[in-house]
Amino acid sequence: MPLESPLAAKNQKPIGITISPAAGKTQLKTAMVIGGDLLNSLDLEHESFPTYGDFTVLPLFAIFFPTVRFFLDRFLFERVGRWLIFGKGEQKLDVETDDRIKKIRKFKESAWKCVYYLSAEILALAVTYNEPWFTDTNSFWLGPGDQRWPDQKMKLKLKGLYMYTGGFYTYSIFALIFWETRRSDFGVSMGHHVATVILIAMSYICRFARAGSVVLALHDASDVFLEVGKMSKYSGAEALASFSFILFVISWVVLRLIYYPFWILWSTSYQVVQTLDKEKHVKEGPLYYYVFNTLLFCLLVLHIYWWVLMYRMLVKQIQDRGKLSDDVRSGKLNGPMCHLFDLPYYSDSDKEHED
Repeated sequence: MPLESPLAAKNQKPIGITISPAAGKTQLKTAMVIGGDLLNSLDLEHESFPTYGDFTVLPLFAIFFPTVRFFLDRFLFERVGRWLIFGKGEQKLDVETDDRIKKIRKFKESAWKCVYYLSAEILALAVTYNEPWFTDTNSFWLGPGDQRWPDQKMKLKLKGLYMYTGGFYTYSIFALIFWETRRSDFGVSMGHHVATVILIAMSYICRFARAGSVVLALHDASDVFLEVGKMSKYSGAEALASFSFILFVISWVVLRLIYYPFWILWSTSYQVVQTLDKEKHVKEGPLYYYVFNTLLFCLLVLHIYWWVLMYRMLVKQIQDRGKLSDDVRSGKLNGPMCHLFDLPYYSDSDKEHED
């Protein structure tokens, strides 16, 4: 059902400038009524088919994120970072060393990512928790009613989750170039952000959004623990950093190496075929199926690759009695894993030069 404008429904006029207090109170009440009707008309449960026009909202989120980050950086992350890293007496310094500046900058980057991943996880759970597909993967492709994939409508709240996430990674591409600390794996990070935007867009267009929303929830949960671990390490809280790393590893194994392949991928590669009307969707059905599943299986390969690196980190941590050691010159850890936890990395050429 099309949404009606509350202004048109009630035939109310725009608020003007008033002089008398009585008139001012009347106008205030009118504004409250209009605002309430507007919120009520924004039905998050409203269903409609996904369209390319939905992506016009994405740039608004891409602008929203740097605005929020600017104010958090300036009024919260900077102060909290200095207090945790340098202590209360050194929050304000006339002269800053390069090392101090870099450490604060990295702390703020991790704090910002932690805030985003936590907000995205909460949003993903709020959108999916009460839906049948949260516990029944077959519901990815069936319902409500006689709807079958790919002829399924999307709720407004699910569309909002996709625009929120897509806007963040679109912004992240520009932030990586103009805002964040330039690291040696710049190309890898850029490739990740671009691939993520493509994956989100393709899952939306191919109408895999129900499965995609659960995939987003699985990934954001692990990333929260990772960023908490980084901030703890910058602050010198080695025990908390180690504990966060353990939670990160456990969540990675359970969510990305067990639940993701044996529930999500099984559903996207097998269950969906059982529900597809092959006569009605002769062309687009197989196209959507192979394109999106190829991307999902590539994601699984990356999960396994990163797990191998994390396993090496875990062994190193046990050898160092639980401390995330900076002594990684032995060569047991490679560059990507060191970047993951922001440890110093020494290549073979660096060692030869040092010797």
